[in-house]
Amino acid sequence: MGNISNFEKILMVVFGFLAAIGLLAFSAYRANDSKTSNIEVVVWGELDKLSFDKFVNEAVEVDGRKLKVTYVQKSRNSIDEDLLNAIASGNAPDSIILSQNFIKKYYDKIYPISYETLPERKFKDTYIQEAELLLTPNGVFGIPFYVDPLVMYWNEDIFNGLGIATPPTKWSEFPILAKNISKYDINANINTSFVSFGEYTNVNNAKDILSTIIMQTGNQIVNYKDGKIFPYFSFDSYSTSTDGILSAVDFYTEYSNPKKIVYSWNRSLPYSKQMFISDKLALYFGKISEYNNIKIKNPNLNFDISVVPQVVDARTKITSGDLYYFIFLKNSKNLLNTYNVITFLTNLESSKIFIKNFDLAPVRKDIISLGTTDPIKDVGYKSALISRGWIDPDYEATDEIFKNMIENIVTGKLKSKEALINAGIEIKNLIE
Repeated sequence: MGNISNFEKILMVVFGFLAAIGLLAFSAYRANDSKTSNIEVVVWGELDKLSFDKFVNEAVEVDGRKLKVTYVQKSRNSIDEDLLNAIASGNAPDSIILSQNFIKKYYDKIYPISYETLPERKFKDTYIQEAELLLTPNGVFGIPFYVDPLVMYWNEDIFNGLGIATPPTKWSEFPILAKNISKYDINANINTSFVSFGEYTNVNNAKDILSTIIMQTGNQIVNYKDGKIFPYFSFDSYSTSTDGILSAVDFYTEYSNPKKIVYSWNRSLPYSKQMFISDKLALYFGKISEYNNIKIKNPNLNFDISVVPQVVDARTKITSGDLYYFIFLKNSKNLLNTYNVITFLTNLESSKIFIKNFDLAPVRKDIISLGTTDPIKDVGYKSALISRGWIDPDYEATDEIFKNMIENIVTGKLKSKEALINAGIEIKNLIE
């Protein structure tokens, strides 16, 4: 751990350069609160364009200021190539809405915000704990916008049919529920599944589920501190310190083992989200943003959502959350105006309007403290407070690493300890 990886060296050089150049602009700047300034900025993101434009128009109308936000909807698959082409042609956007999964990928394209402009104390007082992933020694990586936490969807008809009135709140409740809920035909094919754990390829949000269970044991996948990323989910030999990670992986994979009484899932089944929509899956772990999509796909499905289960007697509750934030691009020709617009779009009143229009959760503590009477958003608010994330060294590569780890275990190719060690080494190699 004492050696500095190549990535860390590059990161420190980049931040040093930004501290000397980019941060000068922000450190001398304070948001312009004038409501008469004519400002125009270009923002890219994955959010639906019609909904985002509606949010901006409503926020501007309520506030009365004069500004124009040209929002361009992009897919996650195309945004990287589109940005490279836009930078090359001199038409890069002023800001992009990104998740924490892409902090490493975009770090060399971002202007951090100095702590003189946005003090660390104010940042921590304003935003949920997961947002602290954006804090670096030289400034803030971006302005938090919203979080999309992992929640638990549960089929009320399946539970109520067995005389069960409420969903599980602890993982320890899963074994007996799996035994009672999962149903099979005479050939041992699964007709009704309790939970879609144990496989990877046909499990939506599998990496988020595994991350949640691992983090609930008090462990991490990577550590990120003072602007540096280094391995955590990585070890060359098994030790008692890794018991939590191993138990989390074993817990997840046993639900695809036909020899276990908890057997509930296998790779021949449809994707877990489709299985839930088809009324054949009791529990589905998905993002809160999926709620309306599920409702539309099957209007007759009787379901509800709740905060993900926790470890028994856990002092700290945790779920995974995709933290989205506005970054400021170095190539922007409109940096100060962009900062002014983004701080407006993320202030208290604008954030209230945004959350009203989207099935997402707020990152501002003051909004969460106000509470909500909407039962779905209430789960989102509670989940936002306990959302955690990690700096992914390579989103696609780690997804493949997790997939291989799980498949090596469930196929019997490797023991869980061996598969976990291999996965840890591969993640470590991504960082160094």
